[in-house]
Amino acid sequence: MTAPVCCFCGGTSLTCVGRGLFHPLKRDHGPFDFYRCATCGSGTTPEPPTPKQLADLYGSFREGLPELHRTLTADDPQISWYRQCVNRASALMGKPSPSAFRWIDVGAGGGELSAMMSDRFPQSRGIAIDLHPRPASLRDLDRVDWRQSDLNGDFSADLPPADLVISTAVWEHVLRPDRFASELLKLTSDAGMIYLLCPNYDSLARRVMGSRWPYFTPGEHLHLPTPEGARRCLEREARQRDSIIVSRPILLPYSLRYVLRRFGLERLGRLVPMAVRFPMPVGALETTVRIARRGTAS
Repeated sequence: MTAPVCCFCGGTSLTCVGRGLFHPLKRDHGPFDFYRCATCGSGTTPEPPTPKQLADLYGSFREGLPELHRTLTADDPQISWYRQCVNRASALMGKPSPSAFRWIDVGAGGGELSAMMSDRFPQSRGIAIDLHPRPASLRDLDRVDWRQSDLNGDFSADLPPADLVISTAVWEHVLRPDRFASELLKLTSDAGMIYLLCPNYDSLARRVMGSRWPYFTPGEHLHLPTPEGARRCLEREARQRDSIIVSRPILLPYSLRYVLRRFGLERLGRLVPMAVRFPMPVGALETTVRIARRGTAS
């Protein structure tokens, strides 16, 4: 193994914080070693899964999620945080609902967020990208084009630039976060914006819960940035474009029922009404990149 390098900041001072780790829901997926970067604090998997291992892992999922997560959300859909992302992205862009613009959802999963974008902005057109075929939730939405593409490759090829590029719960999955950021920037028009949501490796939730932190899934969540790591990565990839980059912790609205069931407290979780939901400090990170219009300063 060559000396590990942080894909977020490029740092070379990394310390192994976990050896021989396996995926918590697919116990034959592994082993993997996990490292922490001393420069930006981000977590990384220097020797990630092979393409075959990833194909086997995601082949066991249903529309981007493990079967357990799909089962838990079947009677308790966790769409509140998708709605929060749509609301925050549109507010940060300054786009009211009647606006007509192009958006791209990178890593669209089951299509929940894309469906919300289509409903929220009926005069706009969107493109949803992911590895699997078009999900049922987008079947009748002709304002959303579906592109089946490997998010570890050149998925920006042949796509038009968009005013909003949004990607939620994806950055942590890709083999090279820096290359993924570069692809997002290629998709973003001048005066456009990138909205990223991913786990925050510097969060209090991660530091308190350790390996029991729900976002710590070896072999699936390969690279976990801190606010510093996210900012440095995007600054490096956007160095030829004027931009404003902000990375900050954010609360996510989950139902208490889902959280309890997610930790294996099935009986207790079923006693809690689905309506009991509120913003929780689960350890999420919101990062935005605003591209300046060509010829203006950032």
